[in-house]
Amino acid sequence: MKKFIVLMLIIFFVFFVSGCVKQEPQADKDLSSTELNNIYDLVNSGEYNKSIQIYMLDLPGNLWPTSPVSKPELSKLIEKAPMAKSIDKVSIELNWQGPDADGWYTLTLDSSSYLKIRYYSSLKKLEFKAYYSTDTLGSVVVEEGYFVFNKNIRVDTTNVYPVSGKFSFYFLAPSKNDPNKMNKIGLTLSWDDISITYLSQFNIGILTGSMGLYMTYVDYDQNINVNNKLMANFTSSVNGADTTDPILIISGTKDSDGDPTTDGYDNFNLELPLANLLGT
Repeated sequence: MKKFIVLMLIIFFVFFVSGCVKQEPQADKDLSSTELNNIYDLVNSGEYNKSIQIYMLDLPGNLWPTSPVSKPELSKLIEKAPMAKSIDKVSIELNWQGPDADGWYTLTLDSSSYLKIRYYSSLKKLEFKAYYSTDTLGSVVVEEGYFVFNKNIRVDTTNVYPVSGKFSFYFLAPSKNDPNKMNKIGLTLSWDDISITYLSQFNIGILTGSMGLYMTYVDYDQNINVNNKLMANFTSSVNGADTTDPILIISGTKDSDGDPTTDGYDNFNLELPLANLLGT
């Protein structure tokens, strides 16, 4: 009888412990080449990419035209994001490697550039990171972040968009005083539980909702070290989505002068004509 009781206690303990151990989501490790190519196309040509450019390029340009956030070299690179170094698949075949033990698939873009992606069907979450050289002087661009989509993109990509996500874009260049250190400037856009507003006259959707814009500015030559400072916290909406002159309304709190090394915030309200931003 005692042996039976002991055995039952052991079984109960095993089940109790296994139930308390949190099961971590597992990344998909069975993505086909076609699926990987489709994900690559989705990230590069998804209509929500235009929204990311508006919030990371046009918004800072209107809030702080002369601040480090609006540096011309950074703006030119962001115009091409995400995945600024795209590939013409007509002339080259995408050759994916992986997955590795952590579920990452790697696409080598050239001898010094690569893209990594990892997808979780259970979470509808795509993680990515890219690294590529921009010149022979050691300057590089780094992109990283994640998108949580409104549907499983392995099943359906119709009207898909990221309801939550974070996208970071950094430009790094060697310090003049110490080439072993890299100066770094970049922006991060984050959002959670947002929606998409379709513009019927433009055949495109604009991400709208609550978002945050952060800046990293590290310059060893000028003793500047700012990491992920909140530059703007805002909410966006579209007025006149069914007209030929829709207006993107953005309001919230912003850094007072656009200088990440100083303190102070104030309120703002912007009305941006989307026809101009969409290049029509």
